[in-house]
Amino acid sequence: MHTWTCQMNSPFVPPVPIPLCDARGRLNPEAIGWSSQPRVDCSLPGNLGRRKRWNHWNISTPDWTLSLIQADLDYVGYGAAYFLDLGSSRHAALNQLSLLARGCNLPDTPQGGHAFEHPRLQLHFNEYPGRVRLTATSPNIGGQPLHLALDIQRPAHLESVNLVVPFGNQGFHATCRQVGLPVTGSVHLGARDYECASGHSFASMDFGRGVWPLRSQWTRAVFAAPGGIGGNFGSGWTEHSGLTENALWFGGALLHLEQAVQIRQTRQSPLAPWQLSTEDGQVDLAFTPRHAHAAKPRLGFGLLYADTHEWFGQYDGLLRNALGERVPVRAAPGWIGTNRTRW
Repeated sequence: MHTWTCQMNSPFVPPVPIPLCDARGRLNPEAIGWSSQPRVDCSLPGNLGRRKRWNHWNISTPDWTLSLIQADLDYVGYGAAYFLDLGSSRHAALNQLSLLARGCNLPDTPQGGHAFEHPRLQLHFNEYPGRVRLTATSPNIGGQPLHLALDIQRPAHLESVNLVVPFGNQGFHATCRQVGLPVTGSVHLGARDYECASGHSFASMDFGRGVWPLRSQWTRAVFAAPGGIGGNFGSGWTEHSGLTENALWFGGALLHLEQAVQIRQTRQSPLAPWQLSTEDGQVDLAFTPRHAHAAKPRLGFGLLYADTHEWFGQYDGLLRNALGERVPVRAAPGWIGTNRTRW
């Protein structure tokens, strides 16, 4: 198990990528661990039928949010788009399956471009130096056409959560979590245009590649605010590994949290508040949902499924930076997602 570091006081030179697997698809022990920059080539030889690849992007603004998912599960591809107007609660969703993942092209590294091509939904993520150009179209999402064009910045100084975790029974997962990426551009849904609020619109990316067990479940929480403040918290898949994906950002610099973050809804109600906290008080946040969304794609008469629930709203509370100083969080847009799968 390793913690890999990069010299951040000089221009970052990407290291030679470490292979995630050997030629037979077995986890490379040298890849296990955590780093603040992508360092692993996540190609997945072997393990046919058990490989899981996905890129999940979320765009959070004070007025609206957008969630886009592209996944390749070997036997099926999946593309999804969800848009929510936070003021009016107007929303539109589309989930599209593609047999044998036809038209679903995903890269082996977090900085690679990717695309999902289907007559009902087209997603394109084109990589350029320091930014991603995101375009998406659908002729009918909730009864109206969708067209969007967004530029997502990847500032050179912004660090990310990069983690490789072994599972039992020769399974494993590699992830890159990028949070607080500035976004500009607009979404056109039906007859209305939605613009990104300058300085207050942020993207997060979840890049995941691995060999997963048949059944799994996990929870993830994300927020970002002006000034390079952000958080990524998760549970359900790193237990018993001695590793966590929990992290805070202060001015774009990442502070990795080795302790668990408790993520719990305060009562049994769809829009009940959530509490996120650590035992030492470094994280003490309340998440107030404004809207909830569920996606439940099914295959094989329901024998294979992925139940996803997402809550969109705002975070308030206090964080403590590496010096122990209190950093307030006020009305920061973000989300919480839970997943339960048999895939």
